[in-house]
Amino acid sequence: MWLGKTGRVGFTTCIAAVLLFGQTGRKLVQAKIEYMPAVLFSVPKIERFIGKTPDINGYNPNAGWTYDPGLGWVLKDSIRYDGIEGSNDYCHYEKSGARKRVNFPDAIARLHTYGDSFTHCDQVNDGETWQEYLAANLGEPVENFGVGGYSVYQAYLRMKKVGQTHPAEYIILNIFDDDHFRNLEAWRNIRAPSAREGTLPYVRVDVRNDAITEFPNPCPTAQEVYRLHDLDWVMKRFGDDPILRRMVALKTGEISSETLQDAASTFGLPYKKTDGLSAAAELDRIYMDAAIFSTVKILQMVDAYAKQNRKKLFVILSYDQRNVERYLRGEKPFDHFLLDFLNQHKYRYLDLREAHLNEFKAFHTKPHTYTSRYYIGHYAPAGNFFTAMTLRKRIVEWMDPAPKNYRKEPRLYE
Repeated sequence: MWLGKTGRVGFTTCIAAVLLFGQTGRKLVQAKIEYMPAVLFSVPKIERFIGKTPDINGYNPNAGWTYDPGLGWVLKDSIRYDGIEGSNDYCHYEKSGARKRVNFPDAIARLHTYGDSFTHCDQVNDGETWQEYLAANLGEPVENFGVGGYSVYQAYLRMKKVGQTHPAEYIILNIFDDDHFRNLEAWRNIRAPSAREGTLPYVRVDVRNDAITEFPNPCPTAQEVYRLHDLDWVMKRFGDDPILRRMVALKTGEISSETLQDAASTFGLPYKKTDGLSAAAELDRIYMDAAIFSTVKILQMVDAYAKQNRKKLFVILSYDQRNVERYLRGEKPFDHFLLDFLNQHKYRYLDLREAHLNEFKAFHTKPHTYTSRYYIGHYAPAGNFFTAMTLRKRIVEWMDPAPKNYRKEPRLYE
């Protein structure tokens, strides 16, 4: 018998897993047991995350990611070392939790933005975010409540939390292409073992019944984060997690028709084999369908929240470099169901792939050469400027009264 904290899974967990999956599932059970130790948090990582490790000259030692019981994590002042051309990037935050405002810091903001790292603007300094470029052009502040690693669901929860004490009439929700998957994750490290974040609130979906169920953060206190170092507890809590099942199936290549049917059934999806797709691609398609469905349901929740609180909503769809390049090459959008939903229900939204395509048509170059102007992993300052200038006209038309720099006022002099 081995205790979970030793890095080996305990006897009780092994027996429970075999009973759960049956004798035919032994390979997958063993694969989970082998996979999970690499996912565990070390004690130093836990203590950086929950704030037990002191800041260094006022900067957080976990690159800013800090435990929050309800949201999973928020951000604190930090220095990161992944800026343009190898530069450092400095991230600071207001008392409200928003990223530091450079333009109009003392004015009340009518416009708040929520989302993940493409909203927060990872890899650039405070004054190089698309919110700051946009604010400078509009003549009024734009507050940035983006947090790296957030799902659409976390962004929605933060929107509600901030709105209780620090409201704004206009809300932008920025949805990045990976955020759909994140809605379904209870612990980010299962899919990304090197992540600095911990557990998070998440959802489960039942597509057949058009239903979504919300779940709180699995570690609701800082003390409970230490459980992420305990393999026995982790296996008991996450051993049947659908994200873990997907990761192990992809890692082992053990993707039978029963595996695919089980994955579809987990999310209430009908299963029908798609001709020409590999088993791995078929599995990813099932998870993508569930993930996009979760975003659609969360968008309905965001829309209801906005209407109930007399707020106006605008949606941005942002994408990594690879997905933009696919679009420039003419590939069908992976999230066409989401686009159909937005169009059918007349949401105000901006698809940044389409914006890039419109500009790309004026170039005589390859997609990767074009996108490299804007990306350094996340958007470089040039990519954030592109976002701000693409968004500018739509924001001017949306806000009433128009932003200061676009109001039709009498001229003070000729």
